[in-house]
Amino acid sequence: LFETCWTQFPRLCANSEGLRTKECCPVWSGDGSPCGALSGRGFCADVLVSDEPNGPQYPHSGIDDRERWPLAFFNRTCRCAGNYGGFNCGECKFGYWGSNCAEYRESVRRNIMTMSTTEQQKFISYLNLAKNTINPDYVISTGTRAQMGENGESPMFSDINTYDLFVWIHYFVSRDTFLGGPGNVWRDIDFAHESAAFLPWHRVYLLHWEHEIRKITGDFNFTIPYWDWRDAQSCEVCTDN
Repeated sequence: LFETCWTQFPRLCANSEGLRTKECCPVWSGDGSPCGALSGRGFCADVLVSDEPNGPQYPHSGIDDRERWPLAFFNRTCRCAGNYGGFNCGECKFGYWGSNCAEYRESVRRNIMTMSTTEQQKFISYLNLAKNTINPDYVISTGTRAQMGENGESPMFSDINTYDLFVWIHYFVSRDTFLGGPGNVWRDIDFAHESAAFLPWHRVYLLHWEHEIRKITGDFNFTIPYWDWRDAQSCEVCTDN
């Protein structure tokens, strides 16, 4: 589950070579080695996925790129050590900071209705920046793995801004299963919402989104605000502002 958010499509692996070798172990610029191995940050390893059978909602096997993710694309990726994280082990796991990722720090999310107008406007400005900034680290697929060729000779990836990257990730995990042929899809399961992964998947998803906004703004104290709608009589946040 936790690997899912980190093994989307790193830009450095979204090419014919990455698809052909099925390996995504990019070099960490800090020491020039794959996965920062020379610094003990991580190493290139076989991807470990669950062999548990699918539930009855999904009676298919071997037809969808998301099955046993990410093996349709990569079967070797960086496995990070200690508190290191990221697709090349060049970052810290969520909650850890510092050059050696040794500092633990909690982040507190605030109720947006208690934030000042200035604070709310800053949040909106960050979203606008994310909407207008091409993500430097990730790209999205514009086709299935089969469409990219047996040896990855026709990679189908595209740049995307940081905001829409997360729109796409949410779509990718919850879209229907393509069974082949026009309109032939399996709609009886939405993996992001109609399964046991609903809460943990979205928790990691929001952490990842929060992290990417911190990176493009340089504001590493940023947290996503929330709206407590439990007793709301109307949509308080549905305003022009």
